[in-house]
Amino acid sequence: MNPTKWRFQYRMMLITSLLLLVTLLLAGLLIAQSQANQTRESLEQQAMLSATHLAVNPLVISALVSDEPNTELSEIAARLREDNDLLYIVIMDMDGIRLTHPTAEQVGERFVGDDVHAVLANGDRYTSEEVGTLGPSMRAFHPVMNGENQIGAISVGISTQRIEDSIFQSQQIVFIATGSMLIGAAGAYLLALRLKRTLHNLEPEAIAQRLKEREAMLESVQEGVIATDNEGTIIVMNEAATRALEKDHVASRTTCGRSSRFQNHLGTTGKCSMTCKCFKDTQMITNRIPVKVGNETVGALVTFRNRNELDKALERLSGVEHYAQALRFQTHEFMNKLHVIGAMVHTKSFEELREYVDYLSEQYNAGINEIATYVKDITLAGYVANQIDRLEKADVNVTLSGNGGWPVFTEPRHIDRWITIIGNATMRMSMIGQDQKQMTLSFATRNDQLIFEVQDNGKGFDTSQLPDLLTSGVSTNGAHRGFGLTIMTEAIKQAGGTYAFTSSKGEGTTLTITMPAEVKEDH
Repeated sequence: MNPTKWRFQYRMMLITSLLLLVTLLLAGLLIAQSQANQTRESLEQQAMLSATHLAVNPLVISALVSDEPNTELSEIAARLREDNDLLYIVIMDMDGIRLTHPTAEQVGERFVGDDVHAVLANGDRYTSEEVGTLGPSMRAFHPVMNGENQIGAISVGISTQRIEDSIFQSQQIVFIATGSMLIGAAGAYLLALRLKRTLHNLEPEAIAQRLKEREAMLESVQEGVIATDNEGTIIVMNEAATRALEKDHVASRTTCGRSSRFQNHLGTTGKCSMTCKCFKDTQMITNRIPVKVGNETVGALVTFRNRNELDKALERLSGVEHYAQALRFQTHEFMNKLHVIGAMVHTKSFEELREYVDYLSEQYNAGINEIATYVKDITLAGYVANQIDRLEKADVNVTLSGNGGWPVFTEPRHIDRWITIIGNATMRMSMIGQDQKQMTLSFATRNDQLIFEVQDNGKGFDTSQLPDLLTSGVSTNGAHRGFGLTIMTEAIKQAGGTYAFTSSKGEGTTLTITMPAEVKEDH
């Protein structure tokens, strides 16, 4: 392992431990110092308060006026000293001679310590620390007044050891903080282990790298991808989804997941589903897949793509399919004719060969010339001729009609669209069940519009079935069919055209398609 890159759990433990150590030590030192000062001030106030109370006691004043030791005074001082855990209470006259002392032998002796002069000489109130007959202590001094005259002083002492013990007790928080730090370090280690398991034993760098890879993969997908949680809130949305929904107000990453309209668009079922949804003016093919962790559904993954793109692709594929069918038919017919010509050459029947070639030429020119009367575009006319040949080979009698002539198309996509429409229209208008199959193809122009009409004498259908027949994958000709009409109607809508079916069972069907001569499309 690279020493410069510690494992995640060790880094977490070290950082947390250092934070706890620094925080607790600083807090402990500050609190300990504050507690020590407060403890010292509290004991000073206690000593001074005891001295103040004694200084105004009539018995103390009377004893100092008489300047003689008093047994009752000694008892009061002893009781007060014991009740307040004081080291000593000394009542002295103006010469510093003790009238009371915890040790009886010290009564009548001079008070020990240089700090007594201020109270006797000036009548000051103060505290100090000094070493006396009972050892080091913190002393409080207070003058005793008789009217306007000072007649003595009182000194109350608290043992320095008691002060230190009190401060030590107040500073125990530092030791508690040290123990807390050790507990915190152990907790940090356990927390790091738990986080490591939660993150699937991945280091932060690996997680960041995987997130970048996931984002790159999502952005490289052409389809729109949206991931939602159980409440419908979007948690992942790639750039393709943003672009596809940019015209819809519900496309906001922060609001669309909570939009009931958006959730209705995407669906709420727990099963896989593929549907066509309309987002404002755009139709989308959406595929919704529930996302499960174990047996629990935690959200959904929705992919979608603009239906217009798919329709255009289907339209091109349909046109290619019709081209391929026409080419296969032409190839088959051409090979048959080549076999006939080859046989005539082999038998040296040149006169018959000449007559056969003339017949083929006249037949082709007659068909092309008739179609060219209605369709001037050579490519489209050739395709219509091939379709007519295919129908006639299927024993369908085809009749052409119309007025005027369709123009030459300047855009290849217009030719592709008409090939898609004519191919699917003639294929759908089947004559199954009729002995004499007939079909009429009509090409007409009216007010800058092209009109194409297909009429047959087939089995027809009930017009109430029309919505179902226009649904992708539904057909009266069996399963896995019925996509042609959907492709045809979408091509008509994209070109701004209209279509109309007239049919009844047993009486044939008429399909009329009207489209602008100059097609205007939205891109």
